Amino acid sequence: MRKIVLLSLDAMAEADVSVLQRDSFLAGWMSEAAVCTQVKTVFPALTYPAHTTLVTGTDPSDHGIGQNQPFQPKKEAAMRAWYWDAAKIRGDNLFSAVKRQGGRCASILWPVTGKHPDIRWNFPEVLALPGENQVLKMLRYGSTGWILHMEWKHGRERISSSEPHLSDYATVLARDVIRSHQPELTAVHLVDLDDMRHHHGVKSREARDAMNRNERRVQAVWETMRKTPGMEDALLVLVSDHGQADVSRTVSITELLKNAGLSRAARVQSNGMSAYLFPGEEGMEGLRRAKDFLNTLGASDGVAHVYSREELDTLGCVPTVGFAVEAAPEVVFSDGLPQAKREKATHGFGPSHPAENCLMAVRGRGIRPCRLPAMPMRDVAPTLAGLMGVRLKGASGEDHSDWMK
Repeated sequence: MRKIVLLSLDAMAEADVSVLQRDSFLAGWMSEAAVCTQVKTVFPALTYPAHTTLVTGTDPSDHGIGQNQPFQPKKEAAMRAWYWDAAKIRGDNLFSAVKRQGGRCASILWPVTGKHPDIRWNFPEVLALPGENQVLKMLRYGSTGWILHMEWKHGRERISSSEPHLSDYATVLARDVIRSHQPELTAVHLVDLDDMRHHHGVKSREARDAMNRNERRVQAVWETMRKTPGMEDALLVLVSDHGQADVSRTVSITELLKNAGLSRAARVQSNGMSAYLFPGEEGMEGLRRAKDFLNTLGASDGVAHVYSREELDTLGCVPTVGFAVEAAPEVVFSDGLPQAKREKATHGFGPSHPAENCLMAVRGRGIRPCRLPAMPMRDVAPTLAGLMGVRLKGASGEDHSDWMK
């Protein structure tokens, strides 16, 4: 089984690749890699649905993770759980496929991996809710002994649990597990760029600094791989989940419906630059009335498009959603999203958005430098399975590994 180190550079889009300086490490690294800069993200363009697609090879309609959070309208925003537990994923995934064939997996801050039975070294992305303890929650959802050992060994190197320090610590853990254990699959999620763009904007100085930090992190992992016995044939794979777009106006679909006398017609869950609508107290008839009303609105109201259920089926959206709404340019929907008014940029958009194109780049012994054609995000996992020589069951995406050899 061929080994892979999978690094996710959250919020890095095609446009970011095109502006890399020619003498930068990433530009040089990718010149010797098999690269696709048009990996089409899922709908909606959110971190948890995308990362689940990246390891399952299926759309949200199949793997079941349709948002970062389950819809919890009766809970205060601060008390809403996210999709932390791997048991929520339907179907197969790369971690399980590797374990079935005798391989070992490590995962560091990869979404929806909590309590994953097939990850040997697991530092999951979970967040303590009010009244919970962050350390105890990590230990409960992750690999208790390994997390404690890493804290004893490297805890002093972590300045804080906020970005950019959390991505720095994730890189430290990745390099340690590669050196110490050489897992067959190591998956790492780096959030720094996404966080900086949310807070400061897509082309902000802070975002540019985060790009530079990510470049140094990739270089450090690559050099660790090259210097570690047992990793000579391992591949480094860079992926991303979505881009971002600047926003300057918040709109509440809930308020729009209320002002139209439709407050009982539908319930709304914001995805940032899109929103899900579910039946309200008036059932399916109310949902139909809400859809008809929103179809009369335009960009001045904050609405760019209303997706029918048929369109959502084509996009691979989870079937529990009644219909969905796309935000107009520079608009973020605030429904159930209290941070929306503080964001300078966000995502959650639908297809054909300028920031939908993501990255997959593969480099290592035996990989032919080339440009890969555009592909849906569900193609990434079957391609990685093909490179590793493992069988991923139930994937709907295509295997492009032969392009690279």
